[in-house]
Amino acid sequence: MTRHNERTMPKIELKPKSPEFADDSPQQQAAEQSCCDMPGCNAAAEHRAPKDRGLKEYYRFCLAHVQEYNKAWNFFAGMAQHDIEHHIRASFLWDRPTRRFDAGNMQEELYRKAWQTRNFSDDDPPDTERGQGFRFSNDPRIKTRYKELVKKYHPDLNPGDRKAEEMIKSINMSYTILKLAYEKYDSEYRD
Repeated sequence: MTRHNERTMPKIELKPKSPEFADDSPQQQAAEQSCCDMPGCNAAAEHRAPKDRGLKEYYRFCLAHVQEYNKAWNFFAGMAQHDIEHHIRASFLWDRPTRRFDAGNMQEELYRKAWQTRNFSDDDPPDTERGQGFRFSNDPRIKTRYKELVKKYHPDLNPGDRKAEEMIKSINMSYTILKLAYEKYDSEYRD
């Protein structure tokens, strides 16, 4: 009775590439039962081996012959040395393009940000100042502000005030650090 029910049940259609698909066609059966592609070998061909670098066509071998083929097969055969090196570098990065991550474009961006900070603005610097560099000694606003703060917190004007003494030390240190940083930037990146 079970056999009778199996024969009358409708057959389920599956996509040809699904794991459950069982193709009863003669070509599929022949592929599953094919012999090794090595001449003179009648063993079952259970393993695939690529025919070329394109990896689109394959030989079918038994275990012994696929191991022998893999030992002798050279993926880079026929390639020039620079092509081999390029392929290795590309494969190392998973064949994804790389982009520069150095100061090539960052210098202009750094200058733009410094100009915006110095001028308290979100606008781009004018073309007249672009590429000329920022010279610390030529910017009167920093010196003017420094002189204002020194006059305000100078110990001679605030005798006995410990907070004023600490503040003047902090102002002098900040001015010196800022001046040295801009001088270093000017000497390294603008000259």
